[in-house]
Amino acid sequence: MIQLRLLAFLPLVAFLLSGNGLHAEPLKAVTWNLEWFPGGRPNAYEGEKVNQMKGVKAELEKLNPDILLAQELTDETAFAKLVATLPDLKVDVFSHFLEADGKTPGPQQCGIASNLKADSAWFESFKPTESLPNLRRGFAFAALEHPDGGLIMLYSVHLKSNRGSDTPDGEKDVANTRAESVKQLIAHKKAMEEKFAGKEIRGWLIAGDFNTNHDGQFPKCTAVKDLMAAGFHNTWDATPKEQRLTWRNDPRDTRFKPTTFDYMMTVGFKETQAKMSEVSQKLSDHNPVMLMLEAP
Repeated sequence: MIQLRLLAFLPLVAFLLSGNGLHAEPLKAVTWNLEWFPGGRPNAYEGEKVNQMKGVKAELEKLNPDILLAQELTDETAFAKLVATLPDLKVDVFSHFLEADGKTPGPQQCGIASNLKADSAWFESFKPTESLPNLRRGFAFAALEHPDGGLIMLYSVHLKSNRGSDTPDGEKDVANTRAESVKQLIAHKKAMEEKFAGKEIRGWLIAGDFNTNHDGQFPKCTAVKDLMAAGFHNTWDATPKEQRLTWRNDPRDTRFKPTTFDYMMTVGFKETQAKMSEVSQKLSDHNPVMLMLEAP
């Protein structure tokens, strides 16, 4: 009788071990603005590029992400070299945003790398509007296959900086630029829901340098609020401000205090909090942010 019961139990064991009844481990996603990578500044010397590459590689090994969403990349080959630090990680998409002339590659690109199989991956520039004819940059997008089946949808973004916001009109223009960028991200999400209607979508992640926050520091800016209104969870919403100071200014410039610029906004995943990992400012003026992506 015991033997019969054991034989009857074996199919259930096989089912669980097959992955059909057992969820994979949560996926670790990391977003990081790498500050003019490689080199740490425009027109960096070769030695500066080598030093930043070496330091960022060491931190990436510690972080050991399944998914890396990076911003402020200047060189696709260097990004691929960085990603190769982890044996299973590979570049899924690297953007090629153009400058205002429509010909010159922009100096600050976005990228996504992962150890997952990509169903689709591409980048899109934000589309200028009549009121915002100089909309810059855009987003890198990837639809990756989840280990448990279905897709996870990822965006690496770098929203408008605060340059030019020191006047009332400039502040309004910067806020409107970010709002339009977010509007286009939300519209893209809707389009992807239709495009991938025949497949299960397990969750969405928009991550990157927003150059703003939900602390009232930029009162005219609605970027975070708009994403939340569209159903995204702000993974910083319960984290004390002092634990999420993702951006640090040059210590020699005391005009600007450390603040939160880097966000991970989700839909469909368990609503957990992101965590910041503090790194040397010699590597970047931004700290990397990590989030475990798991089923609700």
